This record gives sequence, structure tokens and C-alpha cells, in this order.
Amino acid sequence: MKPIITLACIGLIMGNVAAQDDLLADLESLEGPSIAEPVYATFKGSKIVNLQTVELPAEGEGQFIISHRFAALNDRPLYNLFGLDNAQIRFEYSYSPSEVLNIGMGRSSGSKTYDAYMKARLMTQQRRPEGHKGFVIPLTATWYSSMTVVTTPFPDNIDHFASDRLAFVHQLMLARKVNHALSLQLSPTLVHFNLVPTSTDRNDNFGCGLGLRYKFTNRMAFTAETYIGNGPFENHYPATSIGLDLETGGHVFQFHLTNARSMADPQWMLQNPGQWSQGDLFLGFNMSRVFNHKTIER
Repeated sequence: MKPIITLACIGLIMGNVAAQDDLLADLESLEGPSIAEPVYATFKGSKIVNLQTVELPAEGEGQFIISHRFAALNDRPLYNLFGLDNAQIRFEYSYSPSEVLNIGMGRSSGSKTYDAYMKARLMTQQRRPEGHKGFVIPLTATWYSSMTVVTTPFPDNIDHFASDRLAFVHQLMLARKVNHALSLQLSPTLVHFNLVPTSTDRNDNFGCGLGLRYKFTNRMAFTAETYIGNGPFENHYPATSIGLDLETGGHVFQFHLTNARSMADPQWMLQNPGQWSQGDLFLGFNMSRVFNHKTIER
């Protein structure tokens, strides 16, 4: 009798477990996967050309970028070898203490400008898994702020405050990876100059950056960007660039053609005298290298 009772109890328990498994399976089939998948590599680098992207180096990684902008193609092209005889140079290094924060410093030879900046990822685009019916984040958002100081002498020979050399940039970068090949970015921007040419000029100037990447092989992509904004300086034109990204393992090479020779914020945004229509075009490149600073646990 006891064996029969024991077998009956085991049968009831197993039947209850099976029923619970069937119920869970039915619920999963109705609701779909509960976790949306994050979207990675909206852009390959932290910059398109001059415009910052939503991308940050991974936690514990540092990134070194060296940039060149050569002289204008229309300035005695054969004599100056299409501008290659003269170049403006920029160096920068940044570090990510966490997966959502990046801090860096740089120096640009144009106006002998130093800068410091930070980027903070606010949210990450999510991909809707098959069968998922819940909400997914449609885009990636990153905040960017920079401070620049120009160290060349003032042209008016007047004693100035040290703060007159400072300018600030704040950007909210909104990007979406539309598909495997195409990524788009919109960057509403506030630029503040501590010193402007006249008392009637605005210290605060709003603008917007637009950028895209179209990936046509696993390691190559076409890029383009422009910045539209009104500033306090004369003879300013929108900075517009096209480029080619080439990934080679630990390095990313970015070759481009642009009408903006300056590379420091906010000079390329609102102090750009070059015009595409006049042939004021500059060849250039960015080269980036990532370093892992994480401590190896033994």
C-alpha cells in the first residue's frame, strides 16, 4: 500500500511541475522575450570628422587621436603639393572610468588651443527581438561638454582677463542606427564665448550638427557631417565634411575632405572662413588607437 501511495504522490508532484512549465511556456509565447537587446557601434569612432559622436571608449580604455588638416587645395596646389606641405595638427587623449563616462584633453596647433571635455551616455538604443511587444529605446543619447582656451596673443594689444580666452560647447547628441549600414545623428548645440567682438554680439549661440555614416563593407564606411549655426564672427560659413572610415584592427583611420581647417571647439563650428563654392577645401585625416588600462586580475 505504501509504495502505491508514494508513487501517487510522485505522480501528482511531477504533473504539477509539468503544468507549471506549460503555463510558463504559454506566457512566454504570448509576451515574447522580456529583455530588449542594446544596439552597438552606431558609429565606429568617437568622431565623424570634427563632430563628436555618441560613441565612447569602453570602461577602462583610453583613446589617443591624432588629427591633421592640410593647407587649402586651391592655394598654389602644385607648389604646395595640394596642401600637404603645411598642416595643422591636433592631439587628444581620453579615458573612460565607467561605461557611461569619458573624459579627455587635447591641444590644437590652430590658435595654439588647449581643451578639456567630457562625454556621458544618457541612454542606449535597443533592438526589438523577434516576438517582443514591449517598449524599446529608439535612439542613443550622449551629452558632450568642452572648454577651450586660446593661448595666442590678442591682436588688439589690450590687456585682457584670462577668462576672455575661454569658450564652452554643450551638445546633446541623438543618434539612431537605422540598419546594419546606415547611422544618423542630430546634435543640438550651445556655444558660449566669454569674449565677443562687440557689445551687441551674443555670447550664447545656438546651432545644430548633422552627421551620417553609411557602411558599405565590414571595414569601410562613407561619412558626412555639417554644422549649421549663426555666430558673432564675420565671414563665417557652415563647416561641411565628407570622409572615408577604414578600420584596421586596433586602429581607425578617417580620411576626409572639408572646408573647415580648425579642429578645436568651437572654432570649426562658428569661426570657419572656408567655402566649398570657392574651393577652400582641405584634405585631412584622424587616426585613433585604443589602449586597455584595466588591471589584470590574477
